[in-house]
Amino acid sequence: MKKRRVGSTGLEITEVSFGGAAVGGLYRACPREAAMQTLQVAWDAGLRYFDTAPFYGFGLSERRFGDFLRDKPRDSYVLSTKVGRLLRPVPEDQIPAHSYV
Repeated sequence: MKKRRVGSTGLEITEVSFGGAAVGGLYRACPREAAMQTLQVAWDAGLRYFDTAPFYGFGLSERRFGDFLRDKPRDSYVLSTKVGRLLRPVPEDQIPAHSYV
């Protein structure tokens, strides 16, 4: 898999990345076994840049990436996540009513 340098950082990432929304169950449930198999297929295809966010399954995606990458050499992949968005419950009386789609 071809890699590209990120600006002047010296960091090199694969041209194709793996986004973690699906393995975190953001759009629909994703069983752990399916998530691990999917990550393995991506790894076997040469992907080494993985991107996730706490929002993807309220941390489930990050935990699954951690489980999958735990035994991989740390210098063999790049893992990024988003920051700054706080996830906390909203009281039901503060949820706005949406009259649009």
